[in-house]
Amino acid sequence: MATASGVGVESETTTGASQSQINNDRTLDNTGYCLLSLDGGGVRGLSTLYILQGIMSRLNYTREEAGLGPKKPCEIFDLIGGTSTGGLIAIMLGRLEMTVEECIVAYTRMMKYIFEKKANHSLISMLGGIKPRFSSMALEHAISQVLEDRGVPTTAKFRDDTSPRCKV
Repeated sequence: MATASGVGVESETTTGASQSQINNDRTLDNTGYCLLSLDGGGVRGLSTLYILQGIMSRLNYTREEAGLGPKKPCEIFDLIGGTSTGGLIAIMLGRLEMTVEECIVAYTRMMKYIFEKKANHSLISMLGGIKPRFSSMALEHAISQVLEDRGVPTTAKFRDDTSPRCKV
């Protein structure tokens, strides 16, 4: 598995496209599951997206050379998962089926809402409890905006009876 700044891609190779990457319409590698693992890290999630953008650009360039159309991450990876902001990115790429470029735009806009103003200057309350660093209301607003932009109702269930291309 190759890992770079929060992006883990499980396949036989991430430096060059193999014949299975070009011919297979579903995954990078047809010998098993193709997993994309995204680390958390707040605003550093943007660097994760730029690394993934490079991987997808190389893959799609090779596909284009072979006369095939471009693919989105949800069409390449069987499983996409992440922690913290990596989980938000996983939902955007996997469940909302965004391209990496669409995700970068949405994530940049989300960062302005979520990470711009800290909810608390102190992480410890007067009674010794731990307080959140950022506002959960800002996070909720940012996620609602992404859903609205994609035409997904904020009341939509993310687990339904359909079989998505990619599991998140």
